Amino acid sequence: MNPETRLFAYGTLKRGSPMHDQLCRGVRSVIPAQLWGRLYELPNGCPALQVPGPSMLAEATHSPVEDQQTLAALLAAPGRGCSREGWRPVQGQLITLADFNTAWPTLDAWEDACPGRPTLFRRVVVEVERENGVPITAWAYVVPRLPEGSRELVTGVWPVPVPLLVAD
Repeated sequence: MNPETRLFAYGTLKRGSPMHDQLCRGVRSVIPAQLWGRLYELPNGCPALQVPGPSMLAEATHSPVEDQQTLAALLAAPGRGCSREGWRPVQGQLITLADFNTAWPTLDAWEDACPGRPTLFRRVVVEVERENGVPITAWAYVVPRLPEGSRELVTGVWPVPVPLLVAD
């Protein structure tokens, strides 16, 4: 039996964002979740996530089957946990996908996360907390190095709400 394929979405892939319906095919469930890291807005307005190095449990390969085997092995291992010091909760959604064979090529292309090639985003396995606080492993897209001009979203939420201007 294959383990569920899970993605922690914190930005453009969240349900309710324009790209979710277009790219996240075969969604089985979407639940609120969080992880510890730092959320940024890139100069082009897109969100980006950084997590502590020890939180990255594995990195994606060119093979969806190998990636699924990696996730299965990590599910069987006890949670590692890591220091939260200096990091903030980042809010997102835990998306369970039906078909890992078609999910990763499509999503990796959107995120420009090509395993083995230097790109801005990388897909890695991280520990995520469900809404009830229970930890679970999932894939997430992270940015190891931020481009100049990126700004931290200290609320840990994207998109940044636009305040309403009230006329006097």
